[in-house]
Amino acid sequence: MMPNKNHRLETRSIFAGYDPAENFGAVKPPIHLASTFIFPDARTGAAQMETAYGIEGAETPPEDAFIYSRLGNPTLSVAEKRLATWDDTDLAAFFSSGMAAISTALMAHTSKDKALWYVGPLYGGTQHIIDDIIPKIGVDVVKLNSLEDLDSMNGAPGMIYMETPANPTLQVHDISLATKWAKEHSTEEDKIIVAVDNTFLGPIIQRPLDLGADLNLYSATKYIGGHSDVVAGAVSGKEEAMAKVFEYRTFFGGMADPWTSWLLARSMETLHVRVDRQVESARKVLDYLQTQNNLKIFSAWEEDLAKVGDYKSAAIVQKQQKNGGALMAIEIPGGRNAAFAFLDSLDVFKLAVSLGSTESLAEHPASMTHAGVSPEEKERAGITEGLVRLSIGLENSDDLIADIEKALEVARLSLKEETSKCLS
Repeated sequence: MMPNKNHRLETRSIFAGYDPAENFGAVKPPIHLASTFIFPDARTGAAQMETAYGIEGAETPPEDAFIYSRLGNPTLSVAEKRLATWDDTDLAAFFSSGMAAISTALMAHTSKDKALWYVGPLYGGTQHIIDDIIPKIGVDVVKLNSLEDLDSMNGAPGMIYMETPANPTLQVHDISLATKWAKEHSTEEDKIIVAVDNTFLGPIIQRPLDLGADLNLYSATKYIGGHSDVVAGAVSGKEEAMAKVFEYRTFFGGMADPWTSWLLARSMETLHVRVDRQVESARKVLDYLQTQNNLKIFSAWEEDLAKVGDYKSAAIVQKQQKNGGALMAIEIPGGRNAAFAFLDSLDVFKLAVSLGSTESLAEHPASMTHAGVSPEEKERAGITEGLVRLSIGLENSDDLIADIEKALEVARLSLKEETSKCLS
């Protein structure tokens, strides 16, 4: 069943990648748990295998023909076509985790002859790959203080990589600035790939591919999965950039399994509804936080950035985001002790890593998601001991605000007691 291009994304996504008429009229796709698939004849089998391995001169196999679930699976295909529809692009690939997606994309488009340039901050796992793994295979890694540094750099990379908004302090980066520079400095032989980790916003709120990015990356565990019951990653993009991603996924073996794929396909049917509600509640929570004195707020919303005088970031948000999303961070006065007192006092928010799910979550980046990041890098990124990250779920916003209000009071009392001890 081909989606009607005249329909909006919410409509096209419901049956994207799936035709009930081909499955006894079942309104939902089946889960194909088969590891291997029978060829109709030897010639077709040869064509499928030769095509899968990129052998020149191979016959064109039938569309949607499957060989082995490491190479592709009907349930995986449904989920991938559904995400490609949401991102309005040629192809999407699901992986067994967000880190599998990120590491595969990095390996596919960097080498000893193709450097990686990136701008931080990044998720701690991504930072580890960039700092400690790909340099060991000869990849030259260059950290940019800002994308504005591109014009002062010598040479050209194989990939420019960013997260925007960034984890966990929500800095925003100008995607079109990077894509314009990459286009101007690419050659026919050496195309510079711009890869954007869009986990915090996409595909509802921000669309990097529309801004010229080549690869759009997700931890699909987050908003795409959205129920804290699946671990997955994804990469989407145009066919040229995705070809290497699929090749490397085939041989690294990091694809999502059929059950995960089915859950992802299910979750994408409600993606826009969940995100809209989460964003609505997040704005109410942020409005409350703005009333609190001595509380530093980290937000990717235009109005919050303008309020603290960061007009440059506010202009970027206005250009490339629908809104600021459902994630935020606050810096609790009093460092780790006060932050822990805050976290331990929460009731509606659950103390756990991850984000983008139906439940609201809170965590301490310095000791949790970014525990493996060096103290120097944490300091540069603004990941302080008092920083707490909040992900807004589907609970009533008034209950979330009351929960934060109670926990802030506990944190204030904790700081007051600690100060009294120091003075006595």
